[in-house]
Amino acid sequence: MKGKEESVYQVTQKILGKLKAQEELASGKAALATLRHSLGKPLGEAPAVCRILLENMPEEFLSRNGVETKEEQAIYGALQLYAIQKQGRRGKEVNDTVKNIGEALRKLRTDASREAMDRRFVSVLSATSFANFLYQLRQLVKLAKAKRALPVDFAALANDLYWYQMGEKDRVCLRWAEAYYRIEKKKEDK
Repeated sequence: MKGKEESVYQVTQKILGKLKAQEELASGKAALATLRHSLGKPLGEAPAVCRILLENMPEEFLSRNGVETKEEQAIYGALQLYAIQKQGRRGKEVNDTVKNIGEALRKLRTDASREAMDRRFVSVLSATSFANFLYQLRQLVKLAKAKRALPVDFAALANDLYWYQMGEKDRVCLRWAEAYYRIEKKKEDK
């Protein structure tokens, strides 16, 4: 492992690559189910997830005192959201992924769903703790998933989750809000 040279984004991307390579196999389906069943649980209470997550982590990302690190929490949260998104969508890969979840959600927002999506999105941005932020984000992903696959880069999402915990909540939330509420110009307007 490269240690400090590896970022949250790179580690998450590596784990996602392994999950995607196995998604049609029984072991891959089991791994995604295991991640979904770990929702709302700390990593220490989800031993089946530890192998998926921890065997791919550089030493610097691992806890030294039994308390999850911010890297562990960010990657774990993003993988859980990926597993929710993949449920019932095996073999259906999203090709037009974007790095900002606000933009991804905007692509799924329709006149019929606007009010519900907006309400959930505000709940995410208004969360007062990281645990509540993840909970609200899970609810929003479930709502969006009902329409179609969420076109987000989950490694970039893990990176945002990391920076959210590192005191950059306002920056992360503003970037997401700007992308979500941005008005798309029509082709003839450009």
